Amino acid sequence: MEHVFAGYTKFERWFTWRLAEHLAGDIVEFLQIAEYLSISVSLFFFALGSWFDLKTREVSDKVWLVYGPLGLAFSVYRLTVNGSLLILALASMALTILVSFGLFYFGLFGGADAKAIICLGLTLPLAPSGIQSITGYAHPFFPIVVVIAGYLCSVSVAVWLGLRNSLTYLTGHRMFEGLEHESVWRKVLASITGYPTETSRLRETFYLYPMEKIVEGSNGARRTFQLFVSAEVDRDKLLAELDESLPKVGSPSKIWVTPGLPMLLFIFVGLIITLILGDPIFTAVFMPARR
Repeated sequence: MEHVFAGYTKFERWFTWRLAEHLAGDIVEFLQIAEYLSISVSLFFFALGSWFDLKTREVSDKVWLVYGPLGLAFSVYRLTVNGSLLILALASMALTILVSFGLFYFGLFGGADAKAIICLGLTLPLAPSGIQSITGYAHPFFPIVVVIAGYLCSVSVAVWLGLRNSLTYLTGHRMFEGLEHESVWRKVLASITGYPTETSRLRETFYLYPMEKIVEGSNGARRTFQLFVSAEVDRDKLLAELDESLPKVGSPSKIWVTPGLPMLLFIFVGLIITLILGDPIFTAVFMPARR
């Protein structure tokens, strides 16, 4: 370092060194502030999106058009000041966009869900360094971990539906009337993804989707489970087709339905859990082994 300060007096060396230390401290502080702002912005927009998703199952694109550029601006600032993680951050952004489009393409994500995760990838591509999780471990590709945590949270709905249908079955209700021909595994799968309800309630409740369809064969028309429904399916079209075909099987008063999940809400919960706990997969698999 001596050649750097060649020609400087002792005081000038001391002053220059102290100034550099002060500026470095300010840069670190500004980076932390930018990261905290990124976290706050993400929590705000995910909370806002979750509210709309819960109430209407639709989220305006305006939410993501504000969130995405704002979050990206914070990331650009952080990566410009500290470029040591640039390659890793870009890799996380690219993977997040790829995963989001993939989940949307295969019907596992709605449009709003994919946009929300892409915005999160632009805002917090890497695990925040300023927050120490309880487990002390966070996978660097933060948005992917949040998606996994969100899906794990959504499993709670399957557990609730399974318990509800089990109690209904044990109390003697004929849950599978008209569907007796379905295999046991299809009945079990239906029991953790939906439940029987009045056809009138299906039409009145915006988040319910028919889980049955009418098929015609050599023995006439019969009801069958439609177990897999895309997140972007046209509900009005499904209802129209069902209304047209139900008279062929005697217009039953009850039909199996599946609730459209407010997936953004689960991802929002997954975001909070990941910030507090860390990587849920690492926690569940590896933490017990370390004890």
